[in-house]
Amino acid sequence: MSHPPHAGTTERNLDAYRSDVRIPSPAPQAQGWLAPSAVLALWRRFRSDSGAIGSAAWRAWLRTLAIGFALTLILTAGLVGLGQWLQARGLQAWDIEMLRWVAAVGPLSFASAITWQAPGDLLFQPIFVIAFVALAIWFSRPLAAASMVATYVLTFAFIWGGWGLWNRARPNLIAGGIAAPGLHSFPSGHAVLTVAVYGLVAYLWARASRSWLERVLVVGLCVIWSAFVGTARLALGAHWPSDVLGGYVIGLAWLAAVIVALRHAERLAQPLPRT
Repeated sequence: MSHPPHAGTTERNLDAYRSDVRIPSPAPQAQGWLAPSAVLALWRRFRSDSGAIGSAAWRAWLRTLAIGFALTLILTAGLVGLGQWLQARGLQAWDIEMLRWVAAVGPLSFASAITWQAPGDLLFQPIFVIAFVALAIWFSRPLAAASMVATYVLTFAFIWGGWGLWNRARPNLIAGGIAAPGLHSFPSGHAVLTVAVYGLVAYLWARASRSWLERVLVVGLCVIWSAFVGTARLALGAHWPSDVLGGYVIGLAWLAAVIVALRHAERLAQPLPRT
């Protein structure tokens, strides 16, 4: 049986077509761990944006922050000296009376206080800070990211400085002092950290909002949040009331220093290119 005269040509053309066709290879799979890659990408973005805003802004930020840090350290030492002077002049008696009152008629029970103190502890707050810094870097806000890191990390200098200057014993009036760690008492680290960290978030949020009502709500929420964390530490018997009040004062002073440094740097920062 003979083939049509064009059959050979068609078969040769099909063979040539098959040889030219390339089956696409599967997309290469990502190698390595996702978390280090994400951290590296954030670091590269931070470096790029940091360079774009200019060195003058960073110098102003560092200089102003250093001055505020020194002043807050001096304030901490001054509050320690004042507390030591007042302790034998009625402060300790007032602390005992107020602590018993909070435990008796305060808004938080011992069990609920365990939950309410969590936003200021070393488990929840580092996660919150890391998430905030990552978002700030992702949205090209390097000064805000650096300010949050400085706010959180340098706050421990005031806490540990106060503890080192005043060997004040923790209270043992509530539940036999079971919730009071074996550390010095003044100032309350929860109070300092809560006011400084969440205060910075509230400031940035309120500044970005165009609604006065939203600003009031944000600031009010921050105040209530900080008050409940401090009250929780008292309900647990982990601090004296003057420890919490002193922590609030130190936290507010440090927050003010960070905000001033941030605003000063932002005035000198070069605008980032839009992408």
